[in-house]
Amino acid sequence: MRGGRWPMLLMGLALVRGLGYAALVPPWQAPDEISHFEFAWHIAQLGRWSGAPAPLPAFERELVASLYVWRFGEWTLKGLTGRLLPAVMPERVEDFLALSHTMPGRFSLAYVWQALFLLPARHEDLVTQLYLARLSSVVLNVLLIGLAWRIYGELGLPQGWAVAATALLVLWPQHTFINATVNEGPLAELAAAVAFWGWARLFARGLRPEGVAAVLGGTMLGLWAKNTAAFLIGWDALAALAYGGYWGLRGAASWRHRWAYLAVPTLMMLALGALAAGTPVGRWAWDRLQAWEPGKGMEAGMLLNQTLRWTWESLWARFGWIDVGAPEGWGGMVLLLGLLAIRGWLFPRSRAWSAPGWSVGMMAAFGMAVLAGWLAFVVGTPEGPYYAQGRYLFPAAIPGAALLAGGWGRWAPQGWGEGARVAGFIGIWALLDAVAWGWALLYYYGG
Repeated sequence: MRGGRWPMLLMGLALVRGLGYAALVPPWQAPDEISHFEFAWHIAQLGRWSGAPAPLPAFERELVASLYVWRFGEWTLKGLTGRLLPAVMPERVEDFLALSHTMPGRFSLAYVWQALFLLPARHEDLVTQLYLARLSSVVLNVLLIGLAWRIYGELGLPQGWAVAATALLVLWPQHTFINATVNEGPLAELAAAVAFWGWARLFARGLRPEGVAAVLGGTMLGLWAKNTAAFLIGWDALAALAYGGYWGLRGAASWRHRWAYLAVPTLMMLALGALAAGTPVGRWAWDRLQAWEPGKGMEAGMLLNQTLRWTWESLWARFGWIDVGAPEGWGGMVLLLGLLAIRGWLFPRSRAWSAPGWSVGMMAAFGMAVLAGWLAFVVGTPEGPYYAQGRYLFPAAIPGAALLAGGWGRWAPQGWGEGARVAGFIGIWALLDAVAWGWALLYYYGG
């Protein structure tokens, strides 16, 4: 298949899968979906951010009734609190789930995006509007798949490698699940991908205005979307230093060009620093940095090894409110694939899938930046253990998928052709996805 058709095929598959997940996951069966939808609904109804201390009473009464209809107590509340829904229906969600609300004070551009999808149906019932809000996440995920293809091209990945990596993003069960439900994650991940594309463009082609615009725009969008984008502040600073050194000291032909390559990244960082201070995520990151104490998060109830294990499991396939896992042995297969990829990078049997050293280093560094930011928060703040969830690492999904697929390609025997490498990798993940998704559907609809 010609290269131009692959992204359209993969984006189409992502759309179909996303719509399937959005339609078949029962209402309110995604992490904090109640509170995320609550904020988007109020923006759609009022035409602005309400800033109210509590939801509108009419909204909350209908929401509570919907939770009873959709078995929220049986599927979710019992696992979270050990209790079912009260026998007598209360008027407020906080009467039985105290951590359900984002209001007041929390704001994300993701809620504005979701509200746009609610506007045409703002007089419909809440479940109809919930499915439209989920559709907004599916659209962002389709755009993310298309951007991933562009990033892999900018990084110089061979077509087979790019196809395998993009297909992994499409077939990744937890990634599809989170990006087909209502939350701020899809927008934050897309913003991080835009910034990453900008840096890939700059490293690959030198000083380009579209690269600078992507870094600035993607970072600022992320800082107005979700706290998981806070790592972009540190990443951009490190990338700017590396970029200035790489092009300023090696790539430029004259001293005038070298000064430009050193000055532009410096100005970018000064601008981002000034702008980030006024964003919700920037202020949150500064407050957390001031209050950070090593080991503080572990005092809240989870040891580091438990946190890492729980995060690893929920990175790949844990549906619902991270309480519906894949069948026994499924995670072991994913771990085996990861170990084979590591072996492929360390002891390659084939170098058919090769890329420039700087691009592999950039993908690894970006993934490490996401991981370091998440880990510092988990171990350094009292609420850290609540973030022992793989979805908070999804800003690194694009480089992570490429490294996993690339390791597989290097592990595969030299005699395997391009088609066998791609088909083998995609086939394994398609099977894993079918098993995990089938297990979740059995949980919800098996009687």
